[in-house]
Amino acid sequence: MTEPHGTIGDEAAKLLDAVQDWARRNLGESSHIATGAPECQWCPLCQLIMVLRGDRPELTEKITDATASMVAALRTLLDAATSHAQPAQQPRVQRIDLSDSGEG
Repeated sequence: MTEPHGTIGDEAAKLLDAVQDWARRNLGESSHIATGAPECQWCPLCQLIMVLRGDRPELTEKITDATASMVAALRTLLDAATSHAQPAQQPRVQRIDLSDSGEG
């Protein structure tokens, strides 16, 4: 039986914990992954993990706003693509009657 899914943040935190466990098993305990060490302040991966954990609320808010803007832009693109995919109201080809009736 599968577990119910949590929020995106919860699921991201679970994923990051799994990545950390994998890294510790495969890279050794000496590897740093969002430990709060001085080098973590410059590591983009560590910063992302800290944001997803909620350790950086000011960045979390900015990332949430940016994500919402990106989703809105993608929705606009998809809406535009689907509206162009609708069948045309008028045929693109004009029918020309080539029968002999009417001539002569």
